[in-house]
Amino acid sequence: MKTLLFLAMCAFIVVRLLVHATRRPSGQLRSIDAIVPAYNEAPCLQRSLTDLLQNPYIARVICVNDGSTDSTAQVLDALQLQWPGRLLAVHQSNTGKGGALMHGLQHVTTAQVFLTDADTRIDPRSTGLGHLLAEIERGADAVGGVPSSCLQGAGFLPHVRASLKLPMIVIKRSFQQWLGGAPFIVSGSCGLFRTSVLRKVGFSDRTRVEDLDMSWSLVAQGYKVRQSIRCVVYPQECSTLVEEWRRWRRWIVGYAVCMRLHRRLLLTRFGLFSILPMILLALVGIAAGLQVGFGAATVHGPAGLVVAMVPLVWIGIVMALGVVSAVHHRRPWLVPAAAFSVLYVLLAYAVWLIHGLKGLFTGREPARDKPTRYPHVVE
Repeated sequence: MKTLLFLAMCAFIVVRLLVHATRRPSGQLRSIDAIVPAYNEAPCLQRSLTDLLQNPYIARVICVNDGSTDSTAQVLDALQLQWPGRLLAVHQSNTGKGGALMHGLQHVTTAQVFLTDADTRIDPRSTGLGHLLAEIERGADAVGGVPSSCLQGAGFLPHVRASLKLPMIVIKRSFQQWLGGAPFIVSGSCGLFRTSVLRKVGFSDRTRVEDLDMSWSLVAQGYKVRQSIRCVVYPQECSTLVEEWRRWRRWIVGYAVCMRLHRRLLLTRFGLFSILPMILLALVGIAAGLQVGFGAATVHGPAGLVVAMVPLVWIGIVMALGVVSAVHHRRPWLVPAAAFSVLYVLLAYAVWLIHGLKGLFTGREPARDKPTRYPHVVE
């Protein structure tokens, strides 16, 4: 049943892609200011900002150095000299990402503002921002793109993560838009907002997942939040299991805390179809996995456990999705890498059991993690 449901979702997305293929990007070039918060991002900052500045839709980039202790300030000041009038360097004491974004917002002069992360690459030749802007022109107040994975200079784990990330985000958020009326989140690495709306609602650092908190606040206040699958960006991924654990812990506990903060949303259309399915699928997956795994191990031993936890039909499905990522990234070996993606499912289940449920009941979050950055390289 689960397999049939998933295949039906895939068919829906194919139809949706065909419909969206006829839509054209906005023609309003140089109409968007971008805010990029940066904390200890020296290895990747220059390439990320340069790509953004070369995008035809960007009028100006406002980069806020949030009290970095590495050479971020020096890199940023040198870039500002290379891009006079186009890049504004803002330096401040460390406040957190939400505070840095709000500080940058004070300098925005355009009607729309794009928010992204300092480790995120945006193809300067892409019309993705134009598709986000077209959604704003059709009445949206906020639009999210699709965060894929930057694989330039990346190791094994980022490739495993990338093997399914793009198609799964497209599938999940498209369904959330259709059923729940808005996507689960406007990602912090790729979101376009009406400047007036962002100034009214504002960011905060009351959680470690400020983008999720903001997205749900917009929905709660009646703003139109949309998803565009035509805008893909490329943030860096974690390179070690320790860093992955910390990041998933922040995401999952932050999600749990946001459910406490926005509990009035839970029984709305958005709550029932965009918020709650994420935790329900995790809990059902954990329970079913434990039951099936225990039964298989009892009857067939360790080999039975492996087959039960990783059914062959699902290996086939994830490798088929891996083909999508392999074509998009032009890396054929993402197809076999998809077979290892079960690692992330098990990782998420473990984080839910150890930290997520605790965060749901206590409202407490761990300190914000900072993954190791690697330089963007030209391939």
